[in-house]
Amino acid sequence: MYARLETYQIPFASFLRMFFFCAAGGVIGSKLLFAVTQLPWLIGHFTFKNLLLFLPQSGYVFYGGLFGVIFTLLLMTRKDKDLRRVFRLAVPAMPLFHAFGRVGCFLAGCCYGKELAGIKKVGPLEFTRIPVQLAEALAEMLLFVVILIVEKKKDCADLLRIYLAAYAGIRFADEFLRGDLIRGIYFGLSTAQWISLAILFFYLIGFLRGRTGRRWAFRKTEKRETS
Repeated sequence: MYARLETYQIPFASFLRMFFFCAAGGVIGSKLLFAVTQLPWLIGHFTFKNLLLFLPQSGYVFYGGLFGVIFTLLLMTRKDKDLRRVFRLAVPAMPLFHAFGRVGCFLAGCCYGKELAGIKKVGPLEFTRIPVQLAEALAEMLLFVVILIVEKKKDCADLLRIYLAAYAGIRFADEFLRGDLIRGIYFGLSTAQWISLAILFFYLIGFLRGRTGRRWAFRKTEKRETS
């Protein structure tokens, strides 16, 4: 992001301020969403000690962190008319950051995949579970490259929408390969899958409304020309 500040004419001091506030917003958002997924456990084991220790000792949820960062950026740039300029700077960093994060998940052994039937070897590596973390990291790297290509070819492209819609599809699919149940399963789908569906539904509605609006404007123009 630092290398792109001059391109988007963002002062370094503003970048630092946004970076630190976004980091805080990401941590708070990820912790809060994890707490929401664990509400049944917290209610069933409610004590003041568990309540006080829950957030500091709890895990992180990526979607919560992502929405925390987006909300923080919106809050900090609410007086800036050119919001797209800020998001075009920040969006390519999101899949890149997450790709390295998923490699970290693989090394730490969290967010693991389902068990394999026996040990599978890939070169020097041996797997007893589906390496879903590495698969998602690869998908995120590809998404990072795609966003950079779109950014260069289309100045008016909504990079945030492209990223959110694409990642929602990726996350919905790879959740079927996950083997950890701590993230919360509801009606056969995980919390992340329900959020992914909500994102896809939101953008689908926006797309359909946009098409309907364009058709209506075209028909009105056509009637004026014929009359």
